[in-house]
Amino acid sequence: MSIDMDRYKIVKDAVHGYIKIYHHELPIVDSYAFQRLRRIKQLSVADIVYPGAVHTRFQHSLGTAHIAETMIRELLRKLRLKQYDIDRYTVLIRLLALLHDVGHGPFSHLFEDCILLPKGLTHEDVGALIVMNIDDLSSRIDSILSAYGYSTSHIAKALKSKGVDEWPFTSNITGETSEKALFYIIKGIFSADIIDYLLRDSYYTGAGYGDNIDWYRISYYLYIYSDKLVIDYRALDVFEQMIIARLHMFSTVYYHKTVRAAYKFLGDILKKIDELKLLDFEKHLNSIERYIELDDYSVLLNDRVRNLSEVREFLSRRIPYKAVAEHRILLPNNVKSLGYLFDVGKKIIEESLEESLRSRGIDVSRDRDFFVDTPKLSLNPMLTTDDAYIMLEGGYMQRRRVYELPWINIPKAVAVVRVYIRRTLLDKSSIIREIFNSIVEGDNLRSFY
Repeated sequence: MSIDMDRYKIVKDAVHGYIKIYHHELPIVDSYAFQRLRRIKQLSVADIVYPGAVHTRFQHSLGTAHIAETMIRELLRKLRLKQYDIDRYTVLIRLLALLHDVGHGPFSHLFEDCILLPKGLTHEDVGALIVMNIDDLSSRIDSILSAYGYSTSHIAKALKSKGVDEWPFTSNITGETSEKALFYIIKGIFSADIIDYLLRDSYYTGAGYGDNIDWYRISYYLYIYSDKLVIDYRALDVFEQMIIARLHMFSTVYYHKTVRAAYKFLGDILKKIDELKLLDFEKHLNSIERYIELDDYSVLLNDRVRNLSEVREFLSRRIPYKAVAEHRILLPNNVKSLGYLFDVGKKIIEESLEESLRSRGIDVSRDRDFFVDTPKLSLNPMLTTDDAYIMLEGGYMQRRRVYELPWINIPKAVAVVRVYIRRTLLDKSSIIREIFNSIVEGDNLRSFY
């Protein structure tokens, strides 16, 4: 039996206006695992700098589903599919969009960086475990998808997919188009996820860089070609606007120097909480039922956690670190492993800085008294080796690197290198800045990058 798409509730969203939640989705949206996303801020600590940035993963998930539905309906309308098939794929894509962030832990990517990744997990991995093992989710997903020949395991595999080769949907949509192309609606360079968080983060921070992105134009000018999503040349101006907006959001919001200082401080607090077993994150990860008890509130409102002096400092916005110097190094476009490059660069700078300071009689230890911050993503993560497929005038398809698309010259990656010191060492900031600058501007480090 197919799903009745005429039954839905409407929600007034600050970004998109009125959006739908279909009747069959209500048990999922109202589940404990999904409602938990109301208590996880989208930007973890960014409200330290941008007070309006208190929006949540819950809002973002609803918004992503709204955009994904618009995209899939437009794509399939162009293929002249029957309404049954359009509804079938809409149901599937909306479920994936709704659940794409269900595995996030407290403080979103901060928890992932500090707790999940050291254990070899991502929030996508945990999300797959949640949909497979939380009964009120898995049973409802199965009941929705069984009529279309899909199951909860398909959703779990899709959530974990890091590339199109791992995407579980591989059948043909028509004789010449493949379900593999649907991967890009959820995880591609112009995905519903990216569009919603650019719009939403820009709105709630007040930064404004993502305001007025005409994402409907992108939806109208996307096509499925074989197993790829192709963007028509007539929507390239909007896609370029997305690229530039994302560049500025990473530069001024996500990598804001005070946001990164707070990120480091709260990350250290999470590690201490885990080490002291004030909350045993290992046990929470070993039991998905316990994991979904974790959210921003359950951590910071825990009585034992609140007794930590560091937590009281954080809640009073007393961030102990201050950035004293910054360098941005343009990286060659052929750089492949940015994470490895930044990690090694950070270690080299910290070791050199520590050695130089101690040689001058200043007793410091890296990570305690100072740290070097080299964000693990490129300044604009959209500007990776991912290709964009463009339908040119006359119907010819062209493959181009994303960073080659804008009229202005944008590098694929920029190494943002900052040094932070404890505020108790601010009287040493001049000498630390001098040594840091000499290290970063030296030929050895620049040749390394």
